[in-house]
Amino acid sequence: MEFNGDVYSCDHFVFPEYKLGNIYQKTLVEMMYGKEQEAFGAMKHNSLPQQCLNCPYEFACHGECPKNRFVLSEDGEPGLNYLCKGYYQFFDHVAPYMDFMKKEYLAERAPANVMEWARERRDK
Repeated sequence: MEFNGDVYSCDHFVFPEYKLGNIYQKTLVEMMYGKEQEAFGAMKHNSLPQQCLNCPYEFACHGECPKNRFVLSEDGEPGLNYLCKGYYQFFDHVAPYMDFMKKEYLAERAPANVMEWARERRDK
């Protein structure tokens, strides 16, 4: 939201074509569920390169912010996030820990048990 009450789809896209309305004329709920915001969300997904769509971590990253999608994918397709390689390495590193915490949670045990599990893995 801007100083005058104008609301945009994203703070990185403060351009007339992404204006959802003004807080003095519409509620945030109206703007959040309006056709303009739905179109913005669809554009974020529909503009992903195939590399993102095939990525095992797309569910967590979603291609990140469209403002950062300015490099070519491995296949030469435009629209890859320039932070992709780092995000992939991060998600790949934390995946076993997240999986462990999920299993603990589903078994109604403390996900914090991951700390002991990680120590045991490190000490082997």
